[in-house]
Amino acid sequence: MTVFKFVVPVLLGFGLIFSPNASTDQTDTRLDELFNVLKNSSNSTELEEAESSIWEIWFDSGLPEIDAMMAEAATAVQAGQLKYAEGLYSRVVEQVPGFSEGWNRRATVRYYRQNYEGSLEDIQRTLILEPRHFGATWGLGMILGSRREFTGAIAAFERLLEIKPNAPDARPRLELLKKELAESSV
Repeated sequence: MTVFKFVVPVLLGFGLIFSPNASTDQTDTRLDELFNVLKNSSNSTELEEAESSIWEIWFDSGLPEIDAMMAEAATAVQAGQLKYAEGLYSRVVEQVPGFSEGWNRRATVRYYRQNYEGSLEDIQRTLILEPRHFGATWGLGMILGSRREFTGAIAAFERLLEIKPNAPDARPRLELLKKELAESSV
């Protein structure tokens, strides 16, 4: 059993964890209203604009040199230079450990590189810093589901739907995970 079966669902359940080293990306005062739109709107244009604005805020560390490193890493990912991108994201999280998006982006690259344990560790750090991070929550559900850790995966997708009820594929994945859990219990 991994620590993630116990720690991450608790973090997701409470959604109230705060780090004193947090960067502006997850403490920006505009986020509360944007998350309110994600949670309550059914207007697709409003939802897209809110999500886009959230990503912009999350990606902005407030430090030009870190933002430049993040952009360079994103370009490296697009070019398939995953090892290089992971190295850049590692430098980001070393220099600004309270910057949630640095952890999330490294988690994504580690997932692409099939380093699922490393990805889960980075997702956990992302969610400690920004419990509403729907991208990290989705990633958590996907990894736990692929590992057949259905209870944790279900908790992740349920949390995702609390944050972002209109998440496109969350409900079908949640139903599939519940079905797989029931079948594995037989």
